[in-house]
Amino acid sequence: MSQSRRNFLGAAATVVASAWGALSLAARAQGQTGMPPLLIPPSQDRTPIGGPMPTRRITPAERMKMNQVQIRKSSARLAEVVGELQKNLEANDTTHVLSLDVIRQAEEIEKLARQIRTLVRG
Repeated sequence: MSQSRRNFLGAAATVVASAWGALSLAARAQGQTGMPPLLIPPSQDRTPIGGPMPTRRITPAERMKMNQVQIRKSSARLAEVVGELQKNLEANDTTHVLSLDVIRQAEEIEKLARQIRTLVRG
């Protein structure tokens, strides 16, 4: 970096620092520190519209039931995608070029298989 650029950047940093210091001193002299406090009128309530959130924990048996429903949905979708993939592979010649649909379906199969695996593990 050339010397003139260094001098300019040094001078600019000095000006910014001195302006920042002057502003903070002026704010302290007026009794302000940092940002003004956020004032919320007492009429505004912070509870959600539907009421407070329930604090009940989900039992492991309930979690297993929910997982079982998701596993069934995912496995049904997995079977559909595998069928579609088989049809596409039989209909198209894949010795030289794979279609983009085949690749997307294979990726979806991998994603569904991972999802089912995590649900089964709990």
